[in-house]
Amino acid sequence: MSSVTTGLSFTARIARWSAVHRWIILLAAVLVIVLAVLAIGFVGADTTDDGGGVGESGKGSELLNERFAPDPAATQPASHTRRERLIFSNPSLDANDPLFKETVESTVQAIRELPQVLNAISFYDTGNPSMFADDGNAVLALVTLQNPGDPAGEIEIGPLLETVREASDNAAGFEIGVVSFRLIEEEFDEILTEDFNRILLYSLVIGLVILILAFRALIAALIPLVMAVGSIFTAIGIAAVVSQVYPLVELYAEMILLMGLAVGIDYSLFIVSRYRTERSAGREKIEAITVAANTTGRAVFYAGITVVLSLAGLMLTRDSTFISMALGAIIVVFVSVIASLTLLPGLLSLLGDGVNRLRIPFLGRESDGGGIWSTITGWVLARPLPLATLTIAALVALTVPFFSMNLGFNAGADALPDDLKSKRALELLEDHFSSSLILPAKVVVDAPDVNTPEILGAVAALIKSVEENDAFLGPFDTVTDRTGTLTRINVPLAGNIDDDASEDAVRLLREQIVPEAFAGIHADTYVAGDTAEGIDFRDRMFSSAYYVFAFVLGLSFLLLLVMFRSIVIPIKALALNLLSVGAVYGILVMVFQWGWGISILGSEESGIIETWLPLFLFGILFGLSMDYHMLLLNRIKEEYDKHGENERAVATGIRLTAGQITSAAAVMVGVFAAFATSRVLGLQQFGLGLAVAVFIDATVIRVILLPASMKLLGRWNWYLPGWLEFLPKVTSAEDTTPDGPTEAAPAAGND
Repeated sequence: MSSVTTGLSFTARIARWSAVHRWIILLAAVLVIVLAVLAIGFVGADTTDDGGGVGESGKGSELLNERFAPDPAATQPASHTRRERLIFSNPSLDANDPLFKETVESTVQAIRELPQVLNAISFYDTGNPSMFADDGNAVLALVTLQNPGDPAGEIEIGPLLETVREASDNAAGFEIGVVSFRLIEEEFDEILTEDFNRILLYSLVIGLVILILAFRALIAALIPLVMAVGSIFTAIGIAAVVSQVYPLVELYAEMILLMGLAVGIDYSLFIVSRYRTERSAGREKIEAITVAANTTGRAVFYAGITVVLSLAGLMLTRDSTFISMALGAIIVVFVSVIASLTLLPGLLSLLGDGVNRLRIPFLGRESDGGGIWSTITGWVLARPLPLATLTIAALVALTVPFFSMNLGFNAGADALPDDLKSKRALELLEDHFSSSLILPAKVVVDAPDVNTPEILGAVAALIKSVEENDAFLGPFDTVTDRTGTLTRINVPLAGNIDDDASEDAVRLLREQIVPEAFAGIHADTYVAGDTAEGIDFRDRMFSSAYYVFAFVLGLSFLLLLVMFRSIVIPIKALALNLLSVGAVYGILVMVFQWGWGISILGSEESGIIETWLPLFLFGILFGLSMDYHMLLLNRIKEEYDKHGENERAVATGIRLTAGQITSAAAVMVGVFAAFATSRVLGLQQFGLGLAVAVFIDATVIRVILLPASMKLLGRWNWYLPGWLEFLPKVTSAEDTTPDGPTEAAPAAGND
């Protein structure tokens, strides 16, 4: 048996078997993808529109959804309606002016004549002060719609929108709009779909261009793309099956796409690069595949495990949205790792040297000299202390803005894309009224019988309290479910749904008004609604952060400890990654909170970082940043085990991995930057954060801090206390590849 078949890692054994039995692997892969496509088409994903909320608001929303749902036992379909608000605004005309009243009443009358309209009333019909703007330049109208042919069927809103548009065009000085969060959501979903289609196209083009530049051969460039797309389809199919047991929030598919393109391309790129290097060194095909899997493949496996563990930590938030997105990402990363160790070796075995076909001649010849990165590394190794000090100081400086991060939820008009046709109506509402008129706080009362005198009296006392408080607006509608066990009280807040005034009002409801009104009453009460959900979600993120950080950091430490049998390597890796994450947080604050350079993204400063973003970014970033760290450290360790010279191992490891890591990082940055071009503010923040993080990790961390720290610590890099000698040796000198080609054992499929 040749030297390459001794002391093989399990990744090499799997890859070697797959390469030898390539047709079995290829047929199995085709079968898996076919089954995945069938699952997508026939099973379909069981999804929900949102995560259902957390805390008190989540419980209240759950009760509302359950008790106010249509009765499944009803023999006749229940009629349903759609209620929309209209706003009439004219900044140069008082709403008490007869012309203002005439414009409103003529428009409302035209609306009443539409077949879909059951009822339409304006401020002038009701005299309700909540429908009259404080500045006197706007009024509201309420329109109730129904499907005239099928009371339980889909309600067509198009005729209403067209009538309002014509009225607005014909009324000089007036702006008339339909304020509908349902309509905004529908248009938002359309924009989101358009953005993702465009991002997918951009990502594939960027990925292909970078891969062609890296490999200088079209076939080699296409392999990582094929692997990524196959992994994405397979993961979506698996997720469709998983969703039958655990319904997923719709964003899971976007996470599969994002992570599938990023890691699917990267993992395949690393292994293909190592395979071509070994073939160039004279190794036979199966031997080259085995060596690639024994070294780079092993690093890919542990990098994938780190990403999976980091994403699994996000499930500790106990939030359905986080769990769904984490599950989607975990599935596609797992599939990508398995495919890299099985399907990819099978493809390489089938192609052989055909992987180098369709070369691009004008791009020049490949080099393992490391280029500029090797030059920089030499410079760093000559001056490790001052460069490390300056770099750490720069990253710490970038981290400082993080401490002024303002977390919130962008639910107002400013957070919506300008392309939304219905955005202007919401802007008018926020200028003249409160957006909580449409999305009020909801006091939920749960009891065996909510119609008892005690509970009715408590409800009346609550309404009286909010009527007397300027933090709340009327009207305060009260609705009871058909079983008489649940009452909902709508309490519009004086502020908009995402501002401090509304949050203070919700806390007032929870801490004072509701407890006082229901003191001594046997009933469960909850304050729900969008503002309450935002508060509860933020609280959940803060309380979960400690568990997520401990889980991710702890397991990452243990994984690195086992892989490299060093207690110094994992400590240093965690410190460097935390520096990188902190710098990313600071940059996000500078761009989106302070507005530095935000115009480049075609957006405006929001003053807010999305509440979900820091924790979710941490889970993903920590996992992804380990990819390059592990690949580089694995190659450094491989070299160190050969000769025991620390500085030489660092220089050689960087030189041999520079091209791979640079190309992989460029792909990731390109994919994530494409997400930053989205018209959705949250996705902009998410995409920019990921792109900046990968850039920092692949340049500043890998090229300066890592080699500098390796040089400064010398042999201490590989220090392992005696009491940890029991750890398994997954990386050792006997596992590494000897210099130069060796004769491979005869195997089927060898050229």
